[in-house]
Amino acid sequence: MREASIPQAAHVGPGGALRRLPILSAKGTAEPAPPRPAVDYLFFREPLKADAPLLERWAVAATAGSASDAWSAFVGGISARFFKGSLRQRVMDALILSLDILPPQHRADALACLLADGPEGVAAVEEFWKYFGLKRIPEVDRARVAALLLHYEIGK
Repeated sequence: MREASIPQAAHVGPGGALRRLPILSAKGTAEPAPPRPAVDYLFFREPLKADAPLLERWAVAATAGSASDAWSAFVGGISARFFKGSLRQRVMDALILSLDILPPQHRADALACLLADGPEGVAAVEEFWKYFGLKRIPEVDRARVAALLLHYEIGK
């Protein structure tokens, strides 16, 4: 659009004084920035973003559930590839802090897997949920996620 064709907003203040309002950019309104602590996991996040098959394996594993072979294989695979010698807690921390990379329709399932996976998953969600939040969960899944958080006593 040409600047001349963009309508100008104005505010009429007390006494009828006309004041032009600034035009604000809509840049970045589609998806919030990555969670702040996620910067510590760029070694995992950046390759994950670029690896569509790995993202697909995460989505399939999340859909299958934490008790599935798919989930065990996914967690085992990323542990061997990205987290050699690390504690399982570090893997769970990386997953919760990378949930924003997963397509939105799989985020609730992935969160459910993290919570059901054991104490490390619960600890990761408990520590980092405040950086992720419901705003990154599709509206259709928010009630389910809220129920999960309540069940696992996250945010109390």
